[in-house]
Amino acid sequence: MTRGHHLPFLEWMITTTCDLACPGCDRFIDYDHNWTQDYNDLESSMKEWSTKLDPDHLTIIGGEPLIHPRIYDILKTSRRYFNHSVLEIYTNGLLLEKRQDIVDVMLDLQPAKISLTIHNQDPGVRKKIENLVDTHIFNKLPWTQTDSLTFRYENLYFEITNPTTLGGWYDYRKIVNGKVKPFEDNKKGDSYYNCTANIYPIIYKNELYKCPPISMLKTHLTKYDQLDDNDWQDYLAYKPITLSSPSIELEEFINNIHYPHDICRMCPANPEFKNQEEAIVKSKL
Repeated sequence: MTRGHHLPFLEWMITTTCDLACPGCDRFIDYDHNWTQDYNDLESSMKEWSTKLDPDHLTIIGGEPLIHPRIYDILKTSRRYFNHSVLEIYTNGLLLEKRQDIVDVMLDLQPAKISLTIHNQDPGVRKKIENLVDTHIFNKLPWTQTDSLTFRYENLYFEITNPTTLGGWYDYRKIVNGKVKPFEDNKKGDSYYNCTANIYPIIYKNELYKCPPISMLKTHLTKYDQLDDNDWQDYLAYKPITLSSPSIELEEFINNIHYPHDICRMCPANPEFKNQEEAIVKSKL
């Protein structure tokens, strides 16, 4: 198979539905955007994108990806078309009891990684997640701890991060009179180089975006009747790469990944890093 353009990282958003609402989510997931990609549509899209993109690392992300009813099929399809990428799934862990085979599936698809992030400090929530991790991850395999956050078995990794206490969270946009607004510090270079999402192009609804913050902007502004907001017009003009885009546009996109873009101005040039606010748990524990 002819490989596409090389990428260090590529994220694929399969759902915007989540059982958490994390304040300040870089993709507006905390605003209840409920969309889940049809599996057949996703399978067809992955087949085509795999001829155009060659990521070292492919991350299946949401929302909460374990919500997708065909998550196992999606992971297997991801391996089939991106057959030499490290395959990662990113989860908050609350659905591990309903997806008890996730470790077995990922073991079959290695090199692979399960990344679990804890967005809540509530003792009851944390205890629930710890019990789920013990039962459905740690007790499944004889893991070896490789550092303070990471465990390994063969070529499968499991990593736990805790953004609520790491002091590495910041607001990608500001709130003015109850509406989201761009920062517009007009220092796109500073905004890009201080961004924690600047090397993660993402596919959302089969379209390729430079970063997670721009991917769902139009979706969010449509839902909240801000498409005519003058402050957002420069960013709404951004055009993602589609499967039918000319090859020269895709090449320009690839060449621009590690450099600032005008859309970077919507994010802060000097972000104020802080502990993440508590996530709202929307599902029953």
